[in-house]
This record gives sequence, C-alpha cells and structure tokens, in this order.
Amino acid sequence: RALYSENKILADEVTQGFLNYPFVLDVMINNTDNKPLSYGQQIILPSGTSWITGLLPDQIMTFHMPLVSKNTGDDLGSLSFSIDIDAALKPFYKSSLLVIAIGLLRSSLIVFLLFFAFHLMLTKPLIRIANEMKNLSSGKSEKKRLSLPKSKHDDELKQLIVSGNKWLDAVDASMQKRSAVEVVLRKSEGNVHQIIDSLPISVGARNIEGYYIFANKALANFMQVDPDTIRGSHVSKFAEFFITSIDDIQEKDKQVILSKQSTEVWEEQWLDKDGMYHQMHTHIMPMDFYDDTVALVVSSDISELKSTQALMEHMAYHDALTDLPNRSYLVKRLQKELVLSVEHQQFGALLFIDLDQFKNINDSLGHPVGDSLLKHVSQRLKASVKNSDVVVRLGGDEFVILLLNLGEDLSAAIFRVEEASERIRSNVSQSYNHDDIELHITCSIGIVLFPEENAGVHELLSYADTAMYHVKDQGRNAVQFFNQLMADNVKRMLTMEGDLHKALENSLFRLHYQTRVDSSSTEVVGAEALLRWEHPENGLIPPAEFIPVLEASGLIVDVGLWVIKEAITQVKKWEALGVWSKDMRMGVNISPRQLRSPSFVSDVKRLLEEECFCASMLEMEVTEGVVVHNVNDAILTMEALRSLGVRFALDDFGTGYSSISYLKELPVSVLKIDKSFVRDITSDPNDRILVEAISTMGNMLGLQVV
Repeated sequence: RALYSENKILADEVTQGFLNYPFVLDVMINNTDNKPLSYGQQIILPSGTSWITGLLPDQIMTFHMPLVSKNTGDDLGSLSFSIDIDAALKPFYKSSLLVIAIGLLRSSLIVFLLFFAFHLMLTKPLIRIANEMKNLSSGKSEKKRLSLPKSKHDDELKQLIVSGNKWLDAVDASMQKRSAVEVVLRKSEGNVHQIIDSLPISVGARNIEGYYIFANKALANFMQVDPDTIRGSHVSKFAEFFITSIDDIQEKDKQVILSKQSTEVWEEQWLDKDGMYHQMHTHIMPMDFYDDTVALVVSSDISELKSTQALMEHMAYHDALTDLPNRSYLVKRLQKELVLSVEHQQFGALLFIDLDQFKNINDSLGHPVGDSLLKHVSQRLKASVKNSDVVVRLGGDEFVILLLNLGEDLSAAIFRVEEASERIRSNVSQSYNHDDIELHITCSIGIVLFPEENAGVHELLSYADTAMYHVKDQGRNAVQFFNQLMADNVKRMLTMEGDLHKALENSLFRLHYQTRVDSSSTEVVGAEALLRWEHPENGLIPPAEFIPVLEASGLIVDVGLWVIKEAITQVKKWEALGVWSKDMRMGVNISPRQLRSPSFVSDVKRLLEEECFCASMLEMEVTEGVVVHNVNDAILTMEALRSLGVRFALDDFGTGYSSISYLKELPVSVLKIDKSFVRDITSDPNDRILVEAISTMGNMLGLQVV
C-alpha cells in the first residue's frame, strides 16, 4: 500500500517494523524507478558468540524481493533487507548453553556412577587378577591357579578366570612335557656324544677361523691328546699330523662353510706320532652349530682298504698259481706297448707258448704235480728273458711272453727273437725232478712281430696262436714265426665264419641226397643227407672247407639241427609221393660238438614230436672222432637217442687206431667202410681183402655194412 500510494510515512512504518527485530541490520523499500522510498538501519554490537558464527560461511545475509499488486499484478517496487546471523542465532545460543550445561551435569553424574560401578565390578577384579598373574609369573604365589570371584553370577570375568585357569593348565601340561622332552633330549645328546666317541672314525668340527669346536675320542687318540684339549685349539697346533698344508685345510673348510656344499678328499695323508703314514678318506660337510655354520670333518682310515685294493688289483691282473700277469694284464699292457712301438719306431714280439703233452702229466700224476711243473716252467720263462720283458700265463699250460725294445731294424729284431725263443725252448725242455721222478716236457712257440699293420691286441694273439698250432701240426717242440700265408688263412677263416652266419640266417644251405642201394636187389633202401653251401658270390663251397669252420665257431650245432629238420621234411615229402617206405632210413652226419651239447637229446626229441616223424627212419652217422675224447658220455647220449628209436651208424670205419674196440661198446647198427678202402677195391687186392674182412666181421656182429 505504501508503494502504491507513494506514502513515505507508511513505508517508514514498515521499515521501522523490520528494524524492531534485533538481528536486522538495514531495510530499503524502492519504487518502480528503483529509488528508495524508505530506508532504515541499526547498529548491532558484537556478542561473545561471534567466534562461533564466524565458523559459518556467511555472517551477513541479504534478502531482496519484488512487491506486486494483488489486484492488477503490476510491479510496484521492491523490498531489501540484511540480517546479522550472529544476532539471529543469539536466542538459540542461549537455549543451547542451558541445554549443554544441564547435559554436562547429568552426564558427569552418570559417568561418576558408571565409574564407581565399573571400579567395583570390573577394575577391582581385573586388578586382582593382574596381581595374581604377576605373582604366578614371578613364582611368589603358592597358588597355581586364579581364584574365582565370590559372586555366583556366570559373567565375563568368571569366564575369563575359568579360561585363564584352563590356559594355565595347558601351560603347566606343556611345561611338564617340555621338561620331559628336555630330559630325553639331554639323554639323547649324551647318547649321541657317546656314539660319536665310540665311532672308529675320526670326527671333528672346525669353524671358519680354523678352531676346533669339538672332537671325538678317535681323533683325540690319533693325536694322542684329550678331546677337551682339541676343543678350542687351532688346527695349526696339530700340523705335524697332516701331510696337507694347513692353508689348504683351512681353504677347504672355508669353501664348504661359505658354499654350504659338501666335499670329500679321497686320499688325504695323515702322519701319526710314530711316523706311520695313514690313507684317510675325508668328508667335509657344512653343519649348523647354534647361530654359526661350521665344517664337520669325518675321516676314516682306509690304509687297510688301500692295501686290500692293491692286493685285489694284483690278484685281478696276476695268476693265482704262478703269480705271473694274466690275460687281463696282457691286454692292457700290449695295448700300451703297441702305441709306444709306433711312437718310438721300435719292434716288439709276442711269443705264444704251449706245453706239449702236458695233459698226460696231469692225467697220470695228478694236478698237484702238474701245478708244481707249471710253477717251475714260469720261473724258467722269467729267467730266460730280460727284466723289461713280460711273462704272462694265459691259463692252463699256455704262456705268452712280450719281448720289448728289439730295435728299429727288422732283421736284427728277428735275430734277437729267434735267439730268445730258442733259449726259452731249451730252458723249458730241461728235466724236472719231482720226488724220485724225472719229468721231461717240451713246448711249441708261435711268434708274431709288432707293430703289425691293422693288427690289434686280439689279432696279434690270434696270429701267434695260429703260428703255435702250426708248430703242433708239424710235430711240436719248435718255433714258428707267423707269416702272411697264415694271416691269409686266418682272414679267410674269419670271413668264412661271417658268411656262414649269414648263410644260416638267409637259408643258403642246401641238402643233397646220396641213395643207399641194396647190393643184392639193387633197390634203394635209404639215403644220406649231404650238406652243401651255395655261396652268393663264390658258388658251391666244398664241405671240406666250411665244415671245419662250422665246427670251430660252434655254428655246427645250429646248422646240424637244421640238417635234421630239413632231412625229415624231405622224407615226409617223399612219403607223400609214395617213393619212401617206413623201412627206409635217412642218414645224417653228427659232429662231436652236437653230441657233446647238453640239449642235443631234448632238441632231437622236440623236433621229432613237432614233425610227427617216426624216429626209426632217422639214422645218425658218427665217427671215431665224435667219441674218442669221452666214450662214456657219448654212449649215454647215443643210448638216450636210441631209446627214442633213432639208429646209429659208425662212419669212416677203418681209419682210426681203435675202431674195432668201439664196435663192442657203441650202440651202432650200421658199419660204413671208409672210402679210402673201397675206392681201389677192383684194382688193389689188399683193399679187396680188407673190405672182405671188415664186411665179414660186421655181418658176424649183426651189423649192416655199407
């Protein structure tokens, strides 16, 4: 209304009405021209609460609002005023101060009451519990448990005390166990010390500075002091007992301690008080000793072991009977000498020596006499050569001598070897006296010179052996150098042996069959299987060439079994064709190796069963050579086969020196006269007479004669 009527008095009344509020600072009423129609202000004095109001973001707040006519809605002007926030909040501050004062008083009272109650109900019991715990820990209290409160309430304090007593029970039990464990540990520690002291090996521990931490009795006894004397002493104090320098010993200890890795010294040498050397095998190991790492040194005396090893090594490389080096030593030594002979261009010689007819002495006078003779021979062999030469016993009655450093000239070397070999042969052939018996023995010597092109140890031994057997074939008691012809024969034999293996694997053997005819009726009554070898390059090889190689290599056992099986297969084919009858027999040759084979009888039996073959159609042909070495064993084998139905024929009859005596011992049914008698039967009357006599004798003995 004041603005509408431009009534300043009415506007001043409005302004004064605003200023009646103690917190209003000024008031202004403006007309539509924004000119003041009324203005008023008042001064408000600062109060003691202004520091609180000062914390607020605005201490003075100004308000401005337009004034609009209710009837027309026209803008009549505006009203502006400012207020002091501190003065506006003064009533609030007064009431709040009263509330705070009353609240503080009430709270103080409550705190006092709570403190009093807390002291009685909690603090005092806790102080009591703390004192009891303190007395328990100091050991002054006679009680071993906390006392329960008099109150019967099951409150937290009671639960705390009960839990504490349980904890004390557990601690007490743990302490008792610990005490028991400590007793056991002390006892165990004492046992460990006792065990270590009882050990026959030296045990000690040194720190990184080289001082002994402890030592057992064995170490102290070796140094002839008390263990307590060693403990705490520096290792240098006992330097007289070590061949190794003290610096080296400390360096090894330091390396073990710093790297924490064990090491060992295989042959450490110690020296005892008497000046005797001891070989020690020492282990140095890191060991935690309280808060430090030390070197645990364990040393065992291996002096006796080394002596035993040396003895065993000597036994491994020497013959037990003659104490000469053996084959193992020979192989190692000859390998070494072959290298040296090439490097120094010096010839050497290998002499293979075999005693002649030594078996007769063993068989007639017994092995003790034979052993004594071998000892005498070994002494004579050593006396026949220089100290630098090597005399070896291969075994049985076989010896080998290495003649070394024979010079660079081949002719001179051969001369020296001939001279030495003749001296050896002469010395060996001198008589030996045993009790009242004078024994005589000779030797056959095969010689090969080295270095030989492309010849190693075993080849040289084979060459010398071949030369020695050449002496045997020529009548014994002589010397023979190995020559190229022999080398070619040996090479041919080795090559043939390899080819024979391939022939067996690749089925290159063949069987040819020679019929057996009844002389009275001219009917075929059987056949003999003859082994043939069809070489892929050399064609048909004569049996006289490859059969001895089969015998020597042992292949004859497998090949012989193949012959029997192949012959049986062929007979079954002929049976199927109707050209073979049950009363006919197939002859197969049996070698000495086959007859001596432990599995020969079982192999033949198995073969007959597998092929369902009638054993009576199988005839095995043997010669005197099959049985001459062991008649009894041969008879047992032949009887076992004859019990299966197999028949036997004695082949090449008449060539042996005792064939007639075998006729009454061997279980043979057929007598085959050797071809050397039959070949000239029509032109040589002597052969005819011999064949007639043998045939008549065979018929009278009930044998078939072929």
